Amino acid sequence: MNRTEITTILEQNHTLFIDFIGSLEEDALQKATPGKWNAAEQLEHVYLCLRPIVLAFRLPNFVPKLLFGKANRESKSYEALVHAYQNKLQQGGKAPAVYVPKTPATLRATQKRIEQVKALVKTLIHQIDKHSESELDKMILPHPLLGKLTLREMGYFAAYHVAHHHKQAEGNLL
Repeated sequence: MNRTEITTILEQNHTLFIDFIGSLEEDALQKATPGKWNAAEQLEHVYLCLRPIVLAFRLPNFVPKLLFGKANRESKSYEALVHAYQNKLQQGGKAPAVYVPKTPATLRATQKRIEQVKALVKTLIHQIDKHSESELDKMILPHPLLGKLTLREMGYFAAYHVAHHHKQAEGNLL
């Protein structure tokens, strides 16, 4: 996928998720399958995960290179990244504590969080567009489950991750 394709799927998947969460009443936001996060918690998790991605994309190019080095391989495809993430989850991979929602959200708090997620997605799209195609493949960032990812792969992850949590949030309502 090129930058335009990444930003398109990123925006589409987040919009679908946000629209779904925004359509829920308070009781539906709090409904959860035992051992799973409810819809409000899914939203909080997506927010907590987007913040550092956006921050990393906003750093001057030399900072990630200095901290994490440069890619020594080609970027994986979207499908390969999704497959790798699903494998990690099947092997018992869990979100690190910093990305686990801590407080139950109210409808009012959820509406505020929706606006914050929208702003983060808008910023991330803008930041992806500012990077060249080659920068997306050369610069790397750490991911807690997947190890070092190129910026392109991190864009893929952000796009898939929200769809994964959208599906989980919908599953709570069945």
